[in-house]
Amino acid sequence: MPKPSPKKNIFSQKKKKNIPIWIFLLGILVVAFILIPETPMIEMPAPAGLTVEATFPPTYTPLPPPTFTPQPFPTGVHGGRIIFTCTRGDYNQICMVNRDGSGLLQITHENINHYYPAFSPKGEAIIYASNQSRGTFDLYLLVLSTSQSIELTHEIGNVFSPDYSPDGEKIIFVNRPAEEPAGLWIMDHNGENPRLLYGGPNYAGPNTLVSAAWAPDGKRIALAMIVDQLYEYEIFILDVESDKPPRRVTYGLLGITGGVDWSPDGHYLLLSAGPPLDKDIYRYEVETGIFSQLTSGGNNNSATYSPDGKNIAYNSLRNNDQADLFIMLPDGSDVQQITDNPEPDWQPQWEP
Repeated sequence: MPKPSPKKNIFSQKKKKNIPIWIFLLGILVVAFILIPETPMIEMPAPAGLTVEATFPPTYTPLPPPTFTPQPFPTGVHGGRIIFTCTRGDYNQICMVNRDGSGLLQITHENINHYYPAFSPKGEAIIYASNQSRGTFDLYLLVLSTSQSIELTHEIGNVFSPDYSPDGEKIIFVNRPAEEPAGLWIMDHNGENPRLLYGGPNYAGPNTLVSAAWAPDGKRIALAMIVDQLYEYEIFILDVESDKPPRRVTYGLLGITGGVDWSPDGHYLLLSAGPPLDKDIYRYEVETGIFSQLTSGGNNNSATYSPDGKNIAYNSLRNNDQADLFIMLPDGSDVQQITDNPEPDWQPQWEP
């Protein structure tokens, strides 16, 4: 007889499975992270000089265009160059040329007018009249070694015909203040203390003074003034150390223009005279009053002696009515043309 099968115990436990160790460790880490209290953030101070406020996005600022700085002009030898007024286009400029006609150089280029250039006694600078303020004419100084331009007068009137004293300490010029007659003014070489030296209307009537030139001895000044006929002048000599009015020295020479210059020894004056559009250069001997005609035809003006007195520069229309610069010997011989430009070249002045 078969044996009965054992009864199944429904309450018996099954064998449990083991949990992997890595799951246990991961659980511990998660619990630890949750239970750790939140640590407040520590605010670090900003470095000195650092701006921490919010700023707008940077904007583009274009660089300014480069400015042109002209190179200094080279210094020349004694009496080696001539400066002059050169008309170029609609404006009068200042130009320079060697005494043999080479090395022509235009010094000013602004769209304004420049007149009456003159060298300082040592040749290191040029003084001239210009209307850079777009109003009145003032005196400016151009330093050749640095190309620096310095304003010497400022709206004291319309100033022109500047000339240095032989020692370079003073500058004389003709000034025509607003609604006043022209007078001879003087100031320090740096433009300070401008004042009236001689009032032309005290002697010869209103608006008559047109040019002035200081004698080499520093004691006399030659003046060109109207006496009784418009646009025709007579030459006077003013004694700087005297209170007397200037002495008239020219008589009988018709059609004198405003240009006047002393010889280096102070014995002669150069001037221009003659019928309209037919002026000639004359030499006037101060002690004797004798005139000597140096040119013949060509409509000549603005004659000036070289520093050694061995040459005379002047402007002339003898080249087909084209105003150019010429050089001649003191007796009027050996005439040489040194500029040749369709536009006018005039008012020459020698380098000291």
